[in-house]
Amino acid sequence: MNIFIMLATLFANAIAITLVYQFIKRLPKMEKIIFIGISFAIMYVAVSISYWISSFGIEEIVNEALKSFITYILVPVNVIILVPFVARKYYKWRQNEIDKESLIKRIIIVSIVGIIILAFQTVYLKQIKKNVEAMKPTMSLDDEPQNEIQGKPMENKLTNEEIEKREEYNNSLKTIANTINTEITNQEAQSNNISNSINSNTANPSGLE
Repeated sequence: MNIFIMLATLFANAIAITLVYQFIKRLPKMEKIIFIGISFAIMYVAVSISYWISSFGIEEIVNEALKSFITYILVPVNVIILVPFVARKYYKWRQNEIDKESLIKRIIIVSIVGIIILAFQTVYLKQIKKNVEAMKPTMSLDDEPQNEIQGKPMENKLTNEEIEKREEYNNSLKTIANTINTEITNQEAQSNNISNSINSNTANPSGLE
């Protein structure tokens, strides 16, 4: 995982944790840690299932190549979209401002919204993998990155044809990264729109204020 992906993942997780924390910051320290931990764990399982479903009909090598990057990005994205709605109700329930039934009602609604979002994400993931498969003929998995060539004995010197092949490989990786980033950005925007729309449509004084 290159430095850009690592920074993007850390940034997304930091935003997710900070956002959820704002809704439960007055709870005991251990309870806050448990709530955030459980939220991320549930979302990781949900995203993993979505990714697994999107893997049907896709070459295993493509699935493995994209799994870590997509999973680590989508988990905090989904936490940002869904968990704050539950965190707010959970805090009110702990403060005895609402009853348990209202909290359960919110959890059920958020779960339904989450399933819809995961369904959209599954379709997007499937399309991303198909795009990667389409680019795969220009890639050779037996090739090594250009920077690993340095320091090897002179008898392993590459021919012009091999150099061109490696350049095509590097260009393909850049194209794939750009495609994934574009697809995830579009998916996040659509997911936010869906979440906001459903949340506003279901708002009522009894339990969804």
